[in-house]
Amino acid sequence: MITEKKNEKYWSMTEGVFNCLIDSKRTLAFGKAIKNTVKPGDVVVDTGAGSGVLAMLAADAGARIVYAIEVDKKNSDFLQKTFEMNGYDKKIKLIKGDATKVDLPEKVDFIMCEMIATGLIEELQIPAMNNILRFAKKKTKVLLEKYDNYVDLVFNKNFFYGHEFPIVRYEYADLKNLKSKVLTKKYRYSTTNLSRINTNSIVDTSMSIKITHPGLLNAIRISSESMFCDKTKFWDSFAYSYPILLPVDAQNVKQGDVLKLNLKYEMCGGFKTLSYSLVKK
Repeated sequence: MITEKKNEKYWSMTEGVFNCLIDSKRTLAFGKAIKNTVKPGDVVVDTGAGSGVLAMLAADAGARIVYAIEVDKKNSDFLQKTFEMNGYDKKIKLIKGDATKVDLPEKVDFIMCEMIATGLIEELQIPAMNNILRFAKKKTKVLLEKYDNYVDLVFNKNFFYGHEFPIVRYEYADLKNLKSKVLTKKYRYSTTNLSRINTNSIVDTSMSIKITHPGLLNAIRISSESMFCDKTKFWDSFAYSYPILLPVDAQNVKQGDVLKLNLKYEMCGGFKTLSYSLVKK
Protein backbone atom coordinates (compact mmCIF):
# COMPACT_ATOMS: atom_id res chain seq x y z
CA MET A 1 0.00 0.00 0.00
CA ILE A 2 1.39 3.38 -1.01
CA THR A 3 0.71 6.22 1.39
CA GLU A 4 0.67 9.69 -0.10
CA LYS A 5 2.90 12.13 1.77
CA LYS A 6 2.22 15.87 1.63
CA ASN A 7 5.21 17.85 0.40
CA GLU A 8 6.49 20.26 3.05
CA LYS A 9 9.62 21.50 1.30
CA TYR A 10 8.73 24.72 -0.45
CA TRP A 11 8.90 28.47 0.00
CA SER A 12 5.46 30.10 0.06
CA MET A 13 6.60 32.57 -2.60
CA THR A 14 8.84 30.13 -4.42
CA GLU A 15 9.38 32.25 -7.53
CA GLY A 16 10.29 35.45 -5.67
CA VAL A 17 12.56 33.85 -3.08
CA PHE A 18 14.34 31.64 -5.60
CA ASN A 19 14.77 34.51 -8.07
CA CYS A 20 16.55 36.53 -5.37
CA LEU A 21 18.75 33.55 -4.51
CA ILE A 22 19.88 32.81 -8.07
CA ASP A 23 20.31 36.48 -9.02
CA SER A 24 24.10 36.36 -8.72
CA LYS A 25 24.55 40.03 -9.60
CA ARG A 26 22.34 41.02 -6.66
CA THR A 27 23.53 38.43 -4.16
CA LEU A 28 27.24 38.97 -4.88
CA ALA A 29 26.84 42.77 -4.52
CA PHE A 30 25.10 42.32 -1.17
CA GLY A 31 27.65 39.69 -0.15
CA LYS A 32 30.57 41.98 -0.93
CA ALA A 33 29.15 44.77 1.26
CA ILE A 34 28.49 42.26 4.05
CA LYS A 35 32.05 40.91 3.88
CA ASN A 36 33.47 44.45 3.86
CA THR A 37 31.49 45.52 6.93
CA VAL A 38 30.70 42.67 9.33
CA LYS A 39 33.38 42.21 11.98
CA PRO A 40 34.13 39.10 14.07
CA GLY A 41 31.82 39.02 17.07
CA ASP A 42 29.16 41.31 15.56
CA VAL A 43 25.48 40.84 16.35
CA VAL A 44 23.55 40.95 13.07
CA VAL A 45 19.87 41.02 12.16
CA ASP A 46 18.44 39.99 8.79
CA THR A 47 14.86 41.18 8.30
CA GLY A 48 12.76 39.32 5.76
CA ALA A 49 15.33 36.52 5.56
CA GLY A 50 13.79 34.76 2.52
CA SER A 51 16.13 31.96 1.44
CA GLY A 52 18.52 32.74 4.31
CA VAL A 53 21.52 33.31 2.05
CA LEU A 54 22.35 36.80 3.41
CA ALA A 55 22.13 35.55 6.99
CA MET A 56 24.57 32.77 6.14
CA LEU A 57 26.94 35.20 4.39
CA ALA A 58 26.93 37.38 7.53
CA ALA A 59 27.75 34.33 9.65
CA ASP A 60 30.57 33.48 7.22
CA ALA A 61 31.91 37.04 7.65
CA GLY A 62 32.36 36.46 11.39
CA ALA A 63 29.10 37.43 13.08
CA ARG A 64 28.73 36.00 16.57
CA ILE A 65 25.01 35.59 16.00
CA VAL A 66 22.55 36.47 13.26
CA TYR A 67 18.87 36.99 14.07
CA ALA A 68 16.96 35.99 10.94
CA ILE A 69 13.41 37.39 10.92
CA GLU A 70 10.77 35.80 8.71
CA VAL A 71 7.00 36.35 8.91
CA ASP A 72 5.89 33.70 6.42
CA LYS A 73 5.23 30.40 8.19
CA LYS A 74 6.23 28.12 5.31
CA ASN A 75 9.38 30.13 4.65
CA SER A 76 10.38 30.12 8.30
CA ASP A 77 9.76 26.37 8.66
CA PHE A 78 12.06 25.63 5.76
CA LEU A 79 14.57 28.28 6.82
CA GLN A 80 15.18 26.44 10.07
CA LYS A 81 15.91 23.25 8.15
CA THR A 82 18.19 25.15 5.77
CA PHE A 83 20.25 26.61 8.62
CA GLU A 84 20.50 23.23 10.33
CA MET A 85 21.55 21.24 7.24
CA ASN A 86 24.22 23.86 6.43
CA GLY A 87 25.61 23.87 9.96
CA TYR A 88 24.41 27.33 11.04
CA ASP A 89 21.91 26.33 13.72
CA LYS A 90 24.16 27.71 16.52
CA LYS A 91 25.11 30.97 14.74
CA ILE A 92 21.75 31.88 13.20
CA LYS A 93 18.67 32.22 15.38
CA LEU A 94 15.37 32.23 13.51
CA ILE A 95 12.74 34.69 14.74
CA LYS A 96 9.26 33.98 13.39
CA GLY A 97 7.52 37.33 13.29
CA ASP A 98 6.69 40.56 11.49
CA ALA A 99 9.81 42.70 10.96
CA THR A 100 7.70 45.85 11.31
CA LYS A 101 6.66 44.84 14.86
CA VAL A 102 9.05 42.24 16.27
CA ASP A 103 11.32 42.86 19.27
CA LEU A 104 14.94 41.69 19.31
CA PRO A 105 16.60 40.12 22.37
CA GLU A 106 19.62 42.49 22.23
CA LYS A 107 21.10 45.50 20.46
CA VAL A 108 22.71 44.82 17.09
CA ASP A 109 25.88 45.94 15.30
CA PHE A 110 24.68 45.40 11.74
CA ILE A 111 21.22 45.58 10.14
CA MET A 112 20.38 43.82 6.90
CA CYS A 113 17.00 44.58 5.36
CA GLU A 114 16.25 43.88 1.71
CA MET A 115 12.53 44.51 1.52
CA ILE A 116 13.12 46.83 -1.42
CA ALA A 117 10.94 47.60 -4.41
CA THR A 118 11.75 50.21 -7.05
CA GLY A 119 10.99 53.76 -5.95
CA LEU A 120 10.15 52.37 -2.49
CA ILE A 121 6.59 52.14 -3.80
CA GLU A 122 5.87 48.60 -2.66
CA GLU A 123 7.20 46.20 0.01
CA LEU A 124 7.91 47.31 3.59
CA GLN A 125 11.51 48.52 3.76
CA ILE A 126 10.77 51.73 5.66
CA PRO A 127 8.37 50.40 8.35
CA ALA A 128 10.66 47.39 8.87
CA MET A 129 13.74 49.59 9.23
CA ASN A 130 11.91 52.04 11.50
CA ASN A 131 11.15 49.17 13.84
CA ILE A 132 14.55 47.45 13.76
CA LEU A 133 16.48 50.72 14.22
CA ARG A 134 15.10 50.76 17.79
CA PHE A 135 17.70 48.07 18.49
CA ALA A 136 20.65 49.89 16.93
CA LYS A 137 23.75 50.90 18.85
CA LYS A 138 25.46 54.26 18.35
CA LYS A 139 27.79 52.81 15.72
CA THR A 140 25.45 50.29 14.12
CA LYS A 141 25.93 49.88 10.35
CA VAL A 142 23.05 49.41 7.93
CA LEU A 143 23.58 47.25 4.83
CA LEU A 144 21.37 49.42 2.59
CA GLU A 145 22.31 52.92 3.70
CA LYS A 146 20.79 55.19 1.06
CA TYR A 147 18.26 54.86 -1.76
CA ASP A 148 18.00 57.41 -4.58
CA ASN A 149 15.03 57.51 -6.95
CA TYR A 150 15.12 58.87 -10.50
CA VAL A 151 12.77 59.51 -13.41
CA ASP A 152 13.36 59.84 -17.12
CA LEU A 153 11.11 59.79 -20.19
CA VAL A 154 11.25 56.89 -22.62
CA PHE A 155 9.56 54.90 -25.33
CA ASN A 156 8.93 51.26 -24.49
CA LYS A 157 7.08 48.65 -26.52
CA ASN A 158 3.55 48.07 -25.23
CA PHE A 159 2.06 46.32 -28.28
CA PHE A 160 1.88 42.53 -28.00
CA TYR A 161 0.07 39.90 -30.07
CA GLY A 162 -1.75 42.57 -32.04
CA HIS A 163 -3.02 44.45 -28.97
CA GLU A 164 -1.92 47.48 -26.95
CA PHE A 165 -1.29 47.21 -23.19
CA PRO A 166 -0.71 50.67 -21.62
CA ILE A 167 -0.24 49.43 -18.05
CA VAL A 168 2.06 50.17 -15.13
CA ARG A 169 4.72 47.47 -15.27
CA TYR A 170 8.38 46.65 -14.88
CA GLU A 171 10.95 47.12 -17.63
CA TYR A 172 12.78 43.86 -18.20
CA ALA A 173 15.60 45.46 -20.14
CA ASP A 174 17.63 42.25 -20.35
CA LEU A 175 15.02 41.19 -22.91
CA LYS A 176 16.20 43.03 -26.01
CA ASN A 177 12.73 43.85 -27.33
CA LEU A 178 11.72 45.42 -23.98
CA LYS A 179 14.64 47.81 -23.68
CA SER A 180 13.48 51.43 -23.59
CA LYS A 181 14.49 54.15 -26.02
CA VAL A 182 15.77 56.97 -23.80
CA LEU A 183 14.54 60.51 -24.57
CA THR A 184 15.89 62.50 -21.57
CA LYS A 185 18.54 62.43 -18.88
CA LYS A 186 17.68 60.99 -15.46
CA TYR A 187 16.32 63.38 -12.82
CA ARG A 188 16.65 62.48 -9.15
CA TYR A 189 13.39 63.14 -7.34
CA SER A 190 13.98 61.70 -3.87
CA THR A 191 16.68 60.39 -1.53
CA THR A 192 15.95 58.22 1.49
CA ASN A 193 18.48 57.70 4.27
CA LEU A 194 17.75 54.16 5.48
CA SER A 195 20.16 54.36 8.42
CA ARG A 196 17.75 56.53 10.39
CA ILE A 197 14.05 56.43 11.25
CA ASN A 198 11.89 57.95 8.50
CA THR A 199 8.65 59.60 9.60
CA ASN A 200 7.63 61.26 6.33
CA SER A 201 6.54 58.61 3.86
CA ILE A 202 4.98 60.87 1.21
CA VAL A 203 6.75 61.50 -2.09
CA ASP A 204 5.25 64.55 -3.78
CA THR A 205 7.34 66.06 -6.57
CA SER A 206 6.88 68.39 -9.51
CA MET A 207 9.61 69.05 -12.06
CA SER A 208 10.35 70.15 -15.60
CA ILE A 209 12.00 67.57 -17.86
CA LYS A 210 13.78 68.52 -21.07
CA ILE A 211 13.82 66.30 -24.14
CA THR A 212 17.38 65.53 -25.27
CA HIS A 213 16.59 63.00 -28.01
CA PRO A 214 13.58 63.30 -30.37
CA GLY A 215 11.14 60.47 -30.86
CA LEU A 216 7.89 58.92 -29.70
CA LEU A 217 7.26 59.17 -25.93
CA ASN A 218 4.89 56.81 -24.15
CA ALA A 219 6.22 56.24 -20.61
CA ILE A 220 7.75 57.73 -17.49
CA ARG A 221 10.46 55.44 -16.13
CA ILE A 222 11.30 55.19 -12.43
CA SER A 223 14.68 53.73 -11.52
CA SER A 224 16.60 53.54 -8.26
CA GLU A 225 20.20 53.41 -7.07
CA SER A 226 21.19 51.81 -3.77
CA MET A 227 24.24 52.72 -1.72
CA PHE A 228 25.60 50.08 0.62
CA CYS A 229 27.32 50.66 3.95
CA ASP A 230 30.76 50.24 2.34
CA LYS A 231 29.80 53.07 -0.08
CA THR A 232 29.52 50.75 -3.09
CA LYS A 233 26.51 51.42 -5.31
CA PHE A 234 24.08 49.22 -7.18
CA TRP A 235 21.26 49.95 -9.63
CA ASP A 236 19.19 46.93 -10.60
CA SER A 237 19.36 43.29 -11.56
CA PHE A 238 17.15 40.35 -12.44
CA ALA A 239 15.48 40.27 -9.00
CA TYR A 240 16.26 43.69 -7.56
CA SER A 241 14.90 47.20 -8.25
CA TYR A 242 13.93 46.69 -11.88
CA PRO A 243 12.81 50.02 -13.42
CA ILE A 244 9.08 50.75 -13.44
CA LEU A 245 7.24 52.13 -16.47
CA LEU A 246 4.29 54.48 -15.97
CA PRO A 247 2.34 54.73 -19.25
CA VAL A 248 1.31 58.09 -20.72
CA ASP A 249 -0.51 59.03 -23.92
CA ALA A 250 1.91 58.56 -26.80
CA GLN A 251 3.21 61.78 -28.34
CA ASN A 252 6.02 62.83 -30.64
CA VAL A 253 8.60 65.07 -28.98
CA LYS A 254 11.55 66.97 -30.35
CA GLN A 255 14.85 68.02 -28.84
CA GLY A 256 14.40 70.99 -26.51
CA ASP A 257 10.75 70.31 -25.67
CA VAL A 258 9.97 70.68 -21.95
CA LEU A 259 7.35 68.62 -20.12
CA LYS A 260 6.07 69.05 -16.58
CA LEU A 261 5.91 65.95 -14.42
CA ASN A 262 3.84 65.59 -11.25
CA LEU A 263 4.42 62.44 -9.22
CA LYS A 264 2.97 61.48 -5.86
CA TYR A 265 2.77 58.31 -3.77
CA GLU A 266 3.18 56.93 -0.27
CA MET A 267 6.43 55.04 0.17
CA CYS A 268 5.72 51.37 0.89
CA GLY A 269 2.01 52.13 0.37
CA GLY A 270 1.72 50.30 -2.95
CA PHE A 271 0.63 51.33 -6.43
CA LYS A 272 -2.84 52.18 -5.13
CA THR A 273 -1.34 55.38 -3.67
CA LEU A 274 0.38 56.39 -6.92
CA SER A 275 -0.77 59.33 -9.06
CA TYR A 276 1.10 61.12 -11.82
CA SER A 277 0.70 63.42 -14.82
CA LEU A 278 2.89 64.59 -17.68
CA VAL A 279 2.03 67.61 -19.84
CA LYS A 280 3.99 69.56 -22.43
CA LYS A 281 4.77 73.13 -21.37
